[in-house]
Amino acid sequence: MRATPTNRSCFNCPTRCSAEWGCLSESELAPINRAKASRHYAPGETIYNQGDECAGLFCIESGLVGIRRLDENGNSTLLRLASPGETVGYESFLTRALYSNGAEALMASNICFVDRAVVRRLLQKNPEVGLSFLDHSLHDLAAIEDRYMESVTSRAKRRLLQLLLALNDRFGIETGGGGCLIELPISRQDLAGLIGSAPETMSRTIHRIQTEGLAQFDGRTVRIFDIHAIQSEASIALRAIGRSRRS
Repeated sequence: MRATPTNRSCFNCPTRCSAEWGCLSESELAPINRAKASRHYAPGETIYNQGDECAGLFCIESGLVGIRRLDENGNSTLLRLASPGETVGYESFLTRALYSNGAEALMASNICFVDRAVVRRLLQKNPEVGLSFLDHSLHDLAAIEDRYMESVTSRAKRRLLQLLLALNDRFGIETGGGGCLIELPISRQDLAGLIGSAPETMSRTIHRIQTEGLAQFDGRTVRIFDIHAIQSEASIALRAIGRSRRS
């Protein structure tokens, strides 16, 4: 299935100010607006494949994108989620390498593509854009370090609870009395990938969370009974990470 073209203006983009392009003047933004290709992707559509040549950058206007890595056996692991306002594919653009990961639309998404030649000319005229991508890269590196610390200091249960809190911030609906309802945009296998656990460990962890009465999983629907209880459990893991960093 091919992505459906859309007609979107960079000047009216609601997420531009939160992206690397937010520092551009209108005259600097004009070439990007003329050259970019804005498309709508249905859930499950591929944005780019691991191993493809990096032809440019992809800026997410709306929806949700999953960054995936295939191992030598063809098994796919979801590494992280990218939300509106984020630019994906920039690592390979900066290093002039092939895409080390793949990107897939997890929800209906509007995504703009900017050709690498256009971006290179922009970087020559406005180095501040390059510094913004460098800041983004350092932020991603810090997030990777945090995930590693969580994997060695926190049990799978606490890592999953932290992820549920993050997903609740984006997709949760309050049901009253401290309860919430989350329609997960990803599968349980992808949940396991995001917290660095095997699928069988994820199944045991979900069973434990349900047994303890913290939440109920039904397909991709998660009902949280007491968000404060989950926050309390997750904060224990965060304190453990802080102690490990200071040691």
